[in-house]
Amino acid sequence: MKSRCIENLRRLQVGCGPKHIRSAWWNVDIREFAGIDQVMDVTMPWPWADLLDYVYGEHFLEHLDLNGAIRFLVEAGTSLRRGGRLRLSTPSLEWVMATHFDPLSTDAAKQLRQTIGINRAFYGWGHRFLYSHAFLNHTLTSLGYEDVKFHSYGESHDLELVGLEMHGGYSVALGFPSVWIVEATRGGKPIAEDLALSEMVDREFLAQVRSGH
Repeated sequence: MKSRCIENLRRLQVGCGPKHIRSAWWNVDIREFAGIDQVMDVTMPWPWADLLDYVYGEHFLEHLDLNGAIRFLVEAGTSLRRGGRLRLSTPSLEWVMATHFDPLSTDAAKQLRQTIGINRAFYGWGHRFLYSHAFLNHTLTSLGYEDVKFHSYGESHDLELVGLEMHGGYSVALGFPSVWIVEATRGGKPIAEDLALSEMVDREFLAQVRSGH
């Protein structure tokens, strides 16, 4: 771990990897890449509470299984101070559906390629779960986040969060962005697991994942 101190930075970047390390942020990853500040599993309890101004993760959330993602969101929100802000970018399920498969196509070769492509979008690059606008919004608000807003690539109403994204290839198809970029604020109430959300996720998804069918 570097000698500089997170208490002086108050900005945490999760899942930074070796290429997206930011000097003005505390950079954490589950793997010990050169240059990161801390090796950390962000689905486990965090060592801070009511401290951070910002938590940021780009193309990160989709690499967590769904219950791990919820644990991460709770820990991030607990570590944010009141008024602190979370910003995440994650592939858009709507864009994938709009761009990766045409069920009405009569071109067999095209459909073969598209079948591979849509499965790659879901299962390639270590993806575990792809998010829709509605699911992201519902999850964040259910956990207690406030002022949930979606932004275009590199844009924000908060000057500290403008121009953060480094992954290229952003595009829009049928009105849907290729990634959802969402911000949410820690408000006056605690960020905590929502029983109704957890039960729905377990009943409708995780139970089937555990059973293998």
